[in-house]
Amino acid sequence: MVKENGIVLRARMYEDVVNIVKEVGIFPLSSFIPDHPSLESITEHNQWHTGLETDPWLWRDRLPGEGVAAYGRFFDKKPLLISAEVFPLVKNLLEDPYTVEERYEEGQLAKSAVEIYQAVAGNEGIDAKELRAVTGMKAKDSKSEFDRSLVELQSKADIVIAGISERLNANGLKSGWNSTCYMTASHWMELHRVQAQLAPTPEAKQLFRDLLKERYSEAAGAYLTKIFKL
Repeated sequence: MVKENGIVLRARMYEDVVNIVKEVGIFPLSSFIPDHPSLESITEHNQWHTGLETDPWLWRDRLPGEGVAAYGRFFDKKPLLISAEVFPLVKNLLEDPYTVEERYEEGQLAKSAVEIYQAVAGNEGIDAKELRAVTGMKAKDSKSEFDRSLVELQSKADIVIAGISERLNANGLKSGWNSTCYMTASHWMELHRVQAQLAPTPEAKQLFRDLLKERYSEAAGAYLTKIFKL
């Protein structure tokens, strides 16, 4: 990991990124948080999509799989990683006090989102292809609704991206694109022994404000303060 005046410039190996994620807490794949590192900004363009151990595209799935960070589109509909230390606090601020079924009854969630959540909860780690099939959303004209419901569930920390599954042909050889897998956030936390943050919302907000002052630039802190309505 290359640093200058304490600022991360480059990460060349997976272990570098593990340390960075633990240090910054909230770590987006692309540079959409102002004055804040991202997986894109700290790696070289020619590292990506090589299939090698130095490929950041593979790291993004390895990190949640090893319990280093939760992975999902938690805000702004963009993919990001949140360290196991910080995720319980973020989940506390994002999650709705009502269940997905109750939110559906109140007209806050589409039926498709409830069906997707129930399918994920009933088959933790399910891949997107199977998830579309079991929820009856396999048709091309259902894809936008499927994707929208997935993002909505992630934005409330109901579900997370668990990693990827490889598509194999009848001979057991890799065939086609990999498929994204999902699990409930509570299952991911239980699986990796991540303790839930049980502080009441006002206290959780103060803890998060303290975190922003301690670890984030003024610009990044202002952006996240707006996102989390602090």
